[in-house]
Amino acid sequence: MKAQAIDNQTTGQGVEPLWVIGSILLSGLSWYFSIGLNGNFWLLFWLAPVPVLLVSLKSNGKVAFFAAFVAYLIGRLSWYAYLERVATTIPAIIFTLLLPLIFALIVCLARWCVLRLNAWYSVFAFPAIFTVFEYLFMQSSPHGTAASVAYTQMNCVPLIQIASVTGILGITFMALFIPSAITLVWLYRRERTIYKRILLVSAVLIGGVFLFGFIRSTKQTSSDNVPVGLVVLDEKAHSNSDNPGYQREKQVALAYEKQIDVLAAKGVKLILLPERSIGINPVWADSLQSILSAAAKRNHVYIIVGYTDKGKDRERNSAMVFDANGNIQVNYNKKYLVPVLESQFASGNKIGLFGFNGSRLGVAICKDLDFPDYIRQYGEAAPKVLFVPAWDFVVDDWLHSRMAILRSVENGFAQVRCARRGRLTINDAYGRVTFESSSANDKAASLIGAVPLKSGPTFYTRYGDWFGKLNVIAVVVMVAVGFAKSRAGKDKSRQPQTETA
Repeated sequence: MKAQAIDNQTTGQGVEPLWVIGSILLSGLSWYFSIGLNGNFWLLFWLAPVPVLLVSLKSNGKVAFFAAFVAYLIGRLSWYAYLERVATTIPAIIFTLLLPLIFALIVCLARWCVLRLNAWYSVFAFPAIFTVFEYLFMQSSPHGTAASVAYTQMNCVPLIQIASVTGILGITFMALFIPSAITLVWLYRRERTIYKRILLVSAVLIGGVFLFGFIRSTKQTSSDNVPVGLVVLDEKAHSNSDNPGYQREKQVALAYEKQIDVLAAKGVKLILLPERSIGINPVWADSLQSILSAAAKRNHVYIIVGYTDKGKDRERNSAMVFDANGNIQVNYNKKYLVPVLESQFASGNKIGLFGFNGSRLGVAICKDLDFPDYIRQYGEAAPKVLFVPAWDFVVDDWLHSRMAILRSVENGFAQVRCARRGRLTINDAYGRVTFESSSANDKAASLIGAVPLKSGPTFYTRYGDWFGKLNVIAVVVMVAVGFAKSRAGKDKSRQPQTETA
């Protein structure tokens, strides 16, 4: 089939309006459920783009843009209530409209590539263009990777293993390559040569990624495990004031001390408290620190506590690590702060590492885990476990915990995360959650489990975002080839036709 033939086939008579509407609704509802905040419908994400992609390739550019925009807008509405809650109304509206607009442009550019290239490798157009968008967006967003569609796949453990090679962008690419392959296999079903090549390439790539994932995700973790404990008080017990009082904060510290004694009695060796669990003013810092120091020494345990540091010069969102002798091993300051909500805090500038029985461990705080480039610095330092005090927004408890867990897969270390108004999780280096509890109902929660002391830098740890750069190159090449083919077609059409006898 020549290039003109496929162009006529896809844009000739177009698609009936009812089919367009049906495709929009089918895609939109699939996205609505698959890009929600709970990860329960990850499989729908593989199918969601197919109806819209087929409509785009069977219709003109205006219809393609309209169908893609409306369908993705329906899907993004699943986030609206959450965004309004954490970012207020105007930013929520802007974000909800902006992403569908960008998605529609992506679909139109992918459509152009497929029609102009008319080749088997056009199957890479849609996933590569979307991946480039995410790659560029992540470089400048104050929220890091928070909007990435890759997190929809966190319950598909074999698929997310590709992040150990490519980082998060590999998951994005594969989750969109699957519907692209389905679409183009159908589109070229009558063109045997291109059809067979797309089928072969798709089978090898998808099969290879999942085979790698199954092998990696079934590996046994280290037998060198350490028992850890996590605890969160009832939310009402915490003081959220910007001007904490000594007596109130002392009561919070004493309440956590009791829980530390309970967990230590059950044999745990490290105890993690949540983000900003206690407010500490320099005037009475020694008094509150002595409570936790004494608890660590008395129970011979390590304590990692997230706290509000009301410093003399500037406030900080911090975490202290007390060793089994009650000494402070590290005082870590949160690097990435939530815009507006944490504008009062000064940002930290270095990672937090500490020693435990000959092993190197790490500490980071909540939103730090939204930024893969930053957490990759921990991967390069190779801690065996990363401890994460956190504070979530109730409805995003699953999502934000899994965002953090993906950093473990990318960099090859286990993780222990304790969140106020969120999930308490223990996971291994392959993203498998082995123990889990929840404080999202604002009630007290605790968790005891064993975490494996095993780490090893991954390919991604060593080479960073090479995959994002590769996709940029691929898109540039496809667009250039598309323009070249388009120009060649125009030049050919301008040549004078000669008649033969």
